[in-house]
Amino acid sequence: MAKGQTAAAPAPAVDEAAEFRRLIFDAPIAELAENQGISIDEAVKLRVEQAVAAATEPQVTVRPIEPQGKVIGFASVTVAGVTVDDFKVVNGKNGLFLGAPSKEAPGTRYGYRATARVSRDMQEKLDSAAYGAYNAAVAKLVARAEAVRPAPIKEQMAKAAEAAGRENAARPTPEKGKEARDAR
Repeated sequence: MAKGQTAAAPAPAVDEAAEFRRLIFDAPIAELAENQGISIDEAVKLRVEQAVAAATEPQVTVRPIEPQGKVIGFASVTVAGVTVDDFKVVNGKNGLFLGAPSKEAPGTRYGYRATARVSRDMQEKLDSAAYGAYNAAVAKLVARAEAVRPAPIKEQMAKAAEAAGRENAARPTPEKGKEARDAR
């Protein structure tokens, strides 16, 4: 890369994502510069840009619940080390979104007021992060339920019949005739 160009990192492939993250956040600056083919100053700038972007990217943790109207879960949002709990995960007419935490306020029009305000840009980031986090949490719950769910009766009966068949095959066959009756 020429020295006049900015140090924009190419989009890493899926297999290279872990290596790229290691280079950006853990590897020495010299190794980052050598790997990316840039100067030390550009590598420092790249690391700072990536660290700032990672710090301002919201981390959303979702706890799905039994649907209560349009509310299908609650979420905690962490941005730059600050965590805000009690966001509502709402399945609205335009899709899934996060509703800001609120508390009762009798003097207001709706009886509640928001305790956290979010810019439109940040709300879009939160909504997209919440969508992925909600789907991952639901998939995890489904997998856990499948793991502890007992097998259906037909499967249990088939396994028992198979085990009985193996056990019967291992037994010696009884002798037929008068000698077998006399041995009783």
